[in-house]
Amino acid sequence: MKQLKPLIIVTTLFLFTSGLVFSQSTLDCSLCHSDKNNLWITSQHSNTQNDVAEELAGEWAGLPADSVINGSASENCIACHGAAAVSANGGMTEVQALNYFFSTTDGNFTDTTSALKTDEWPHVACVTCHNVPEVHPGTPPEIEIFNSSDAQYHAVENVSVLCGQCHGSLRFKDTDHLRMDAWLLSKHGHGGQSDVAGELAEEWAGNTPDDVINGEEAENCIACHAPTSVMLNGGISESEALNMFFTTTDGKFTSETTVQNTSDWPEVGCNVCHNPHKPEDISLYNSTTAQYESMSSAQELCGQCHGNLRFPDTDHLSYNIESGTGGMGVADEITMPNVKCVNCHMAGGEEDTRAAMFAGHSWSAFVQEEDGSTTAACTSCHSDMDANAAMTKIEELQAEFANLDSVANEKVAVAENIISGSTDSTLIKKYQEAEFNLLYAEGDESGGVHNHKYTASLLNDAIDKATEIITGVDNNTNIIPKEFKLYQNYPNPFNPTTKIKFEIPRKSNVTITVFDALGRKISQLMNTEKAPGIYDVEFDASKYSSGVFFYKLSAGDFVQVRKMVLLR
Repeated sequence: MKQLKPLIIVTTLFLFTSGLVFSQSTLDCSLCHSDKNNLWITSQHSNTQNDVAEELAGEWAGLPADSVINGSASENCIACHGAAAVSANGGMTEVQALNYFFSTTDGNFTDTTSALKTDEWPHVACVTCHNVPEVHPGTPPEIEIFNSSDAQYHAVENVSVLCGQCHGSLRFKDTDHLRMDAWLLSKHGHGGQSDVAGELAEEWAGNTPDDVINGEEAENCIACHAPTSVMLNGGISESEALNMFFTTTDGKFTSETTVQNTSDWPEVGCNVCHNPHKPEDISLYNSTTAQYESMSSAQELCGQCHGNLRFPDTDHLSYNIESGTGGMGVADEITMPNVKCVNCHMAGGEEDTRAAMFAGHSWSAFVQEEDGSTTAACTSCHSDMDANAAMTKIEELQAEFANLDSVANEKVAVAENIISGSTDSTLIKKYQEAEFNLLYAEGDESGGVHNHKYTASLLNDAIDKATEIITGVDNNTNIIPKEFKLYQNYPNPFNPTTKIKFEIPRKSNVTITVFDALGRKISQLMNTEKAPGIYDVEFDASKYSSGVFFYKLSAGDFVQVRKMVLLR
């Protein structure tokens, strides 16, 4: 934390031209910043006095201002709802400011307490978050928080930390406003820089930052992982931001690229989705244009980065999957009609729970409460289940998706091998649709939860089309595989029979052996010499009970083992 900077006293502020009075000073920011001022005028930050009056009348009736500010269960209303109020009336303490701006009877607040001197109340004005220097406009303001307790400006590391003074527990540990605390727990609040570094090292080695942002196959990492980074150093481009935050050699990323300047990395901070001058509006900061763009809904906002609304070629497609459209040869379908991103990922909770205090800013459907219990977003609609049942159901959906995904990947891989070099347009089209639907389903990063019926349809379609290609070939042994491979059995789990497919690239003696969960050999499905090709063999488990089994392919020096599940 930087050293505290002294408060710019009221007499200094009087040096500025006066206009409409919205704070303790005569600063009229609207003269030069009318666009931002016009947003602020219509925001909740510009209308805070009545909220404080209602709080005082509702929870502090019968108590004096000193109890509100300094009592054992104090709630310092001034600090976050009108910090600059202490600069009014020639300068006051927070206790004096409460008495000055809100009515009392015999020194105590009552159930009829109301706002006073409303024309002097500062609300959360410009000077609350901007330390304006004496030489302004020659020197821009610092992003700092005005502390009403000591009447000084305090430096902050970034905008999110600024917001966290009142929308988190950074300043008041016992607050029930915990949005920043929730954000810090989320992927939006940590880990993004390392994720980008891994992507750059793995996929962009040998390329420049400009290639990543503007090249033919560009992936604009900055736009979704840290768009406000372009605000740094007086304003930089997205390419310059990549160069600032990730190591290069001779101007290019390498397989050793890693993070740098981590203390300045902003993550997906508050001011990505909240225009600070009117934070309740649904907005997105566009790092390419360096402007805020208004969104019609929270769903549209999420779809900018968790869907293809902004980047058509992205593989982050949760938004699209939830909409239940876009598959090739698959009917549109929505598993949970009228359920949007925020219903599950920004759900609240009962009063005084962490789920309520987080206000959805962990973006998790499950919130751990202080008493060890869990609040689950699912239960707001599914009242017949508790959090444990909800988690179990989600795990079941994800397991089903994972199984289908495994089968689809293996069948599509076989189909790809079969059509390699083919000029049959029908087969090629069928393969392209199978591959598209497989990749589209995998673009849903919930493991099939967002729209389970639709992702299952996509994967089943990929399996069916790939299977048609495989079974449509008259003689699989005429296909020469490139490598030995043992596929996951299908179906899996199974009852009582399942197919085991494998590939061998050269003439080999092949054995397929099945073992029980204890490693005991229970069946040998094949032990013979095979020419290069693609084969399958059936395992019939009619005489066995439900359980886990293992099957092993041995061919020459190649050995591979996989697990399968008999489920009766």
